[in-house]
Amino acid sequence: MLYIVKVSGEIPLKSHRTRPRFENKLVSNILEALRRHGLRCSDVKVSEGIIYADCDEGVEGVIKDVFGVHKVCKAFMFEFKDLSDICRLSEEFFKDVVSGKKFAVRVRRVGQHTFTSVDVAKAVGEVLRKYSSGVDLDNPQVEVFIEVRGDKVYFYRECWQGVNGLPIGVEGRVLMLVSGGFDSVVASWLIAKRGVEVDILHYIMGSYENLFNVLKVIKKLAMRLYGYNPKIFLIDLSTLVSYILKSVRSDYRQVVLRRFMYLIALELARKYGYDAVGTGESLGQASSQTLKNLRVIEESLPVEYRLPILRPLISMDKDEIIKLARYLGTYEDSSKVLELCNIASGPVTTRADLNALISESSKVGVEVVSELVNSVKVYDLLSTDVYDILREFTIELDFIPDNAVVVDVRDKKEFEVWHYPNAVSIYDIDISELPKDRPVITYCDSGQLSSVWASTLRAKGINAFSFKGGLGRIKSCVSG
Repeated sequence: MLYIVKVSGEIPLKSHRTRPRFENKLVSNILEALRRHGLRCSDVKVSEGIIYADCDEGVEGVIKDVFGVHKVCKAFMFEFKDLSDICRLSEEFFKDVVSGKKFAVRVRRVGQHTFTSVDVAKAVGEVLRKYSSGVDLDNPQVEVFIEVRGDKVYFYRECWQGVNGLPIGVEGRVLMLVSGGFDSVVASWLIAKRGVEVDILHYIMGSYENLFNVLKVIKKLAMRLYGYNPKIFLIDLSTLVSYILKSVRSDYRQVVLRRFMYLIALELARKYGYDAVGTGESLGQASSQTLKNLRVIEESLPVEYRLPILRPLISMDKDEIIKLARYLGTYEDSSKVLELCNIASGPVTTRADLNALISESSKVGVEVVSELVNSVKVYDLLSTDVYDILREFTIELDFIPDNAVVVDVRDKKEFEVWHYPNAVSIYDIDISELPKDRPVITYCDSGQLSSVWASTLRAKGINAFSFKGGLGRIKSCVSG
């Protein structure tokens, strides 16, 4: 199937030296996106802002989401000799399309011809008029798209709007602070739209169920970032939060935490060669995001830490952000993620004082930044399974995933008295037959025996976890 891809309007405006690099990168990203989804294109050519590709049927759903694409159309190509040839071919191709409807003919022409684009539009319009209910150039029910290039004419039957922007990989690298909520996920997509390779930094601050939900939404985002392999950096902030809660006065805890998040991100960015750090902050949306607090936090950063901090959502309200989250398909997953950055009790400062912020931060100690940077774990988002990541952090889960196999490792008599719905007894299964592509959750009375079993199963290559809290907790999950 022939597809014609029109590039974002910014790309043709680049210089003659820069434009080929952008176009070639876009083609490379499109091909990589299709491979990621098990699709392919062959015989790909670029000419004057247009990509011509012979592709598998159905690639439009992927191509339209590649940054740098303005529009993707199914096209049919015919050779012609003169304008009468174009009219004859147009009549055969479009008469059913315009039947009984008001229509307009849109023509684009490239090359040397004895006729103009307007000549083509008028001639084709006249030929098709008898099949339609008339021509309406302002509000047509259907549009007939024709492109004339050299001795070939292209007819478009269906077109899909692309996301525009710039091809990922032409504008450097950014490390994004991502909580997994609506804002930071949308912000990551918007920064990537400007041609940036975006990698994710997530601070672990809650339960492993929350981390699980965060990883799900971030992997969904990563599937839309074509042209490279997105990475995620994970750092457990529980120790830092405990230091802040013990040492920092309550009204400054939020801004101190935000400052340390910046410091860690900036140190990681310098260490791994990023050009900037990005956040999902929107002006005035939270106490730490007032203009005064944002200014003071940045002013408090030591000179050696400073890199650009990008905030693509700075002027957007929540409704605009939610609309984009729905468009990206991340809304439902993000709605399950808890926002865990609120660690203050009582009133918090919205107009922090620079000296007070530095003084309160010193109570924690800047050396914690190096410790946390050195503790980071880095994963390839496309090739690493969520459970492979969870397995490195814990043997206990405080939730049961929807697709999990639940195994009761208690005595068989206890199992028969009560067991978790659809659970199986360890004495009734062949361990070698347990699936390796689904999580296996073990439970017992206290959680001790189930942890031993989880370790045993892991040694056999199974994604096994022990349910945290034992029998009492798992019963409450059922009743809840």
